[in-house]
Amino acid sequence: MVKVKTNKAVRFHLLISFMLFMILTLPRLLESQQNLQTRSKIPAEQVVQKLETRLKSISTLRADFQQFYYSPLTREPAAGRGQVFIRRPDRMRWEYTSPEKQIFLLKDGQFWLYFPEDRQLIKNAHTREVQESEILGLLAGNFSLSQRYRIEFSSFPGEGKNAYQLRLEPLEEGQFSHILLEIDGQTWLITRAIFFEPDGGKLEYRFNRVRTGLNFPEELFELKIPPDCEIIEAGQIK
Repeated sequence: MVKVKTNKAVRFHLLISFMLFMILTLPRLLESQQNLQTRSKIPAEQVVQKLETRLKSISTLRADFQQFYYSPLTREPAAGRGQVFIRRPDRMRWEYTSPEKQIFLLKDGQFWLYFPEDRQLIKNAHTREVQESEILGLLAGNFSLSQRYRIEFSSFPGEGKNAYQLRLEPLEEGQFSHILLEIDGQTWLITRAIFFEPDGGKLEYRFNRVRTGLNFPEELFELKIPPDCEIIEAGQIK
């Protein structure tokens, strides 16, 4: 008799727990489903258009970034992190804080790579290929995506709750076989970009704490080089 009462109590407790779970989660599930249905009604081309319009409307952008390179030859990715500063149309600074300090600077027709700890600077003549490379062009809005890629929705594991996920396939053969983009549905800015190489390599960028409309002084896009710094004049970047 005691066992029957215990089983009933357990079933009753489970029923109450299930009802509480549904009460707490159902509104979120419905909201998530509504958001999904709303987003699915927007064509992928319109998402790209909103992204391009947003990029062209801003003069400056700053963000924290994480970078991961997955090689088909190694298990663990090579990781880096830092901050990126963009001032359209021709200023860009990538400042890495790990795994070692280094600065990529795009300015006045030059693309520089500086290693402060090694006191070494590599200078490359700036070419259109550099300015319109995928990651630089995507963030600065230097080219039309619809003219370069075949675009469609493509779901992949991500953290964005109100994000659009797109797959971009180049219309012409290039450095990457395809690209995955995650675009925030409120700011219409890129929060994640994954570049797939034909040989199986993968380069991923994650952006957070993105801010726009900041006042960047010209000094931000200058390098203070010590007198004993080694300067290397390199050829065109491939």
